[in-house]
Amino acid sequence: MPGLGAPKLLARNVAAVRRFAQPATDRVAGNPVASRLESGVGNCFPGLECDLRNLERRFLPFLEVEFVTFNVGQDVNRELILLAGVDLAGVESALANGALAQQAAQLYRDLGNGFAAGRLIVGVELSGTFGILGQRTLDLIQFDGSGTSGPDRVPPDLWTAVRMLTEQSPVTVTFVAFDPNETFVLDTTRARYLDDNGALSAMFLPGELTQSLCSPWTHDFRDCGCFYWASNHPDIVQPVFPAATAPADPQPWTTDVPWQRRDRQVRPTPPPAASADPASLDGVELRHYEINRRWQELHFIVGRRETTLPFKPNAPSGTPLSDLATLLAHLRYAAGVELGVAQEYLTAAYSLRADADPSLNAPPQLRDDVRATRSELMRIAIGEMRHTRAVNDVIRAMMPSGAFEPALRVARLLPQAVPGTDRPVVPRAANRAAIDDFIAIEAPSAGVDGLYFNILATLKTPPADVAPLVASEWTEAISSIIAEGEDHYQTFLDIREWLEPYAESDYLRAVNPPRPAPGQVQHDALQTAYVALLDGLHLGYTKGRLPGASDINAARVAMINTIDPLAHAVANAGFMVAFDDIADPRFSPTDPP
Repeated sequence: MPGLGAPKLLARNVAAVRRFAQPATDRVAGNPVASRLESGVGNCFPGLECDLRNLERRFLPFLEVEFVTFNVGQDVNRELILLAGVDLAGVESALANGALAQQAAQLYRDLGNGFAAGRLIVGVELSGTFGILGQRTLDLIQFDGSGTSGPDRVPPDLWTAVRMLTEQSPVTVTFVAFDPNETFVLDTTRARYLDDNGALSAMFLPGELTQSLCSPWTHDFRDCGCFYWASNHPDIVQPVFPAATAPADPQPWTTDVPWQRRDRQVRPTPPPAASADPASLDGVELRHYEINRRWQELHFIVGRRETTLPFKPNAPSGTPLSDLATLLAHLRYAAGVELGVAQEYLTAAYSLRADADPSLNAPPQLRDDVRATRSELMRIAIGEMRHTRAVNDVIRAMMPSGAFEPALRVARLLPQAVPGTDRPVVPRAANRAAIDDFIAIEAPSAGVDGLYFNILATLKTPPADVAPLVASEWTEAISSIIAEGEDHYQTFLDIREWLEPYAESDYLRAVNPPRPAPGQVQHDALQTAYVALLDGLHLGYTKGRLPGASDINAARVAMINTIDPLAHAVANAGFMVAFDDIADPRFSPTDPP
């Protein structure tokens, strides 16, 4: 879209980053925010965007297994654990590091040598703690969990049984190798699927969760519209430009068209617009078996638009900061900016009419559009609070032990699209001007984004006093904030589109609600709760990630159980939900560095 800048496509696939040793902060042609697992349709039999059953292929450390049905005699079929690979290099590394005993290492070697020799090796007995079902031993030759119920029930099938095993709990598997017959009893623990950062463990290879998806997936792609598929699988797009560049008049080319249209020829004029009437697509979209043959003709989509040319991502435009002190000042300001925009987004969210307001009955879509807008504003505000936590983690890592002071001072000024310009934090209703400001501050490579690009550039090209403190965890944390800003930006564009058909008075409690004066009962109660929340976060951040977890969690609970009802009370009283400046120096406003 002209004037909006190139979309950010930052690597989010940690397995791919590890596999190819590519810094997670580089721009990569692929892996947009929408490719994250949480953007996918959460099916797992076998799934549309990922097949979650593939996690259980690595439930045993150093081993790769499959769950395969065997005939065990008398026409009885049972699922057994088929050995599919042994990570002998990992075994030797764990042995050298003292993480694995010699006897266990030898058992893994024996399994690996038998597998390399082509012997069939299957698990026939599984013992462990199966979640709420407790400790059990399953004889897989006899095991049939179908139809069981009650407290003594067993898992319905082998895959479910393995999925129920408690993480890092003791597990015993009895393997039988054939030709010649030999038994191996492996005592180990159920492997962790995620690392300490919540990313897939390094044992999973790139693409492993997607290697067994629905086939033919194109049937689902043909019939399941955008309400079902995640945003990284569109069915309505903007068409490819005829000359691969924006024409003099781009307006006709912003029309949404069917992505799966049968006529794939690029013409001087745009294809016919998409329609919500399924009957109108007859003869326009590829049919089921036709799409199975021609799926490769569908165009790639970048920034909602089809493209036929190789994508060339732009490099991040940040400028490295001069030293550690300057980096810390920018990080503290960044945390304050997150708090400032969160306040603005919360004010906007509570300015919308309540779901039960009878005035939302007409036009027909008004109530749903208002409900969706409020939900997204709250989601983004919560996201900014997560960013505040992430920035504080980076600050802690950059400071000497015992010197960390949490960054919880709200920014007095917010960065604008033009470098060096800013504007004050302005709580206001979700009017059109406010939504436009939210779009501007979250725009790619501008506003908040530009601030983080300088921080990211400093971590990638660190000055001498920063270099010893840099770790991939912190560069990935900052690049995650940047990438999630792209999601916020796109969401605000959607909100503007949702609200555009209505007058501001249709969806706002008041177009210009008054800010309550000190002494207003509901407002004062909200301010007291807000200071208490910041105090809880300060205590948790000071203690650190693990020791302070309970304090941080309590603050999160307070956001829902205390702050939310008090904010509604202010709005119901006819006032703007706003947050006063705090005199406490830990939380008082801060200026840009």
